[in-house]
Amino acid sequence: MAQHQSTTRQDADHPARQLVENRALFTRGFIGLMPLWAGAIPVGIAYGLAARDAGLSIVETQLMSLLVFSAAAQVSAVSLLDTGAPTIVLLATALLLNVQLLLLGLAAGREAPPRWPGRLLGAGFLTEGAYGVAVGSGRLTLPGLIGAGASMYVAWNLGTALGVSVGDAIPNPRGIGIDLVAPLTFLAVLVPLVRARPAAVTALVAGATVLLLARIVPTGVAVLGAGLAGSIAGAWAAGRIGAR
Repeated sequence: MAQHQSTTRQDADHPARQLVENRALFTRGFIGLMPLWAGAIPVGIAYGLAARDAGLSIVETQLMSLLVFSAAAQVSAVSLLDTGAPTIVLLATALLLNVQLLLLGLAAGREAPPRWPGRLLGAGFLTEGAYGVAVGSGRLTLPGLIGAGASMYVAWNLGTALGVSVGDAIPNPRGIGIDLVAPLTFLAVLVPLVRARPAAVTALVAGATVLLLARIVPTGVAVLGAGLAGSIAGAWAAGRIGAR
């Protein structure tokens, strides 16, 4: 009887322990991505300024960041809006520029397969930086991925808000070299993930491929092609090493 009561108490405590663990993972992911704020906020400011110059209102500019949450898609959409491009072109461009998220989503789903509510929430906050931070923590978990994504979401929308409110008082980011911060912070996320030869082969092949493809195809297609090429090269390298 005493053993049964102990088991029942442990079962009742399990959801509470799981909640505490999930909160800790979320917080770790949120804090782990904060160094990338140094790149996300300036880009958000630049987007806010560009959107206002293109004729979007403050509400429209901020709402796009809240709902779209994609630097590449939003900046390209603003540029296309300024030229009077039709809506279908805006949508197609946004999809192409974010097609690499398909690969990240597949990888995240394999590593931490969640239920459908978790899938939808994770997909909404999925970014390259969030995935890199979540994987770099040692074990990809859904709470950690969502925490990192939520951190990027806050930074992006904060940058947008600054751009539309006090953007005119902020120096041109390119003029002071702040546009280099974003790629450097993403590079800082990538380097710790390259722990073995297959990972190094993947990174080198993907980097070389995207540089070549970016000259002839849209950025989203170039990134997707680089991801596929890097994945194939990494699988080949892993097989060669494992066969020895």
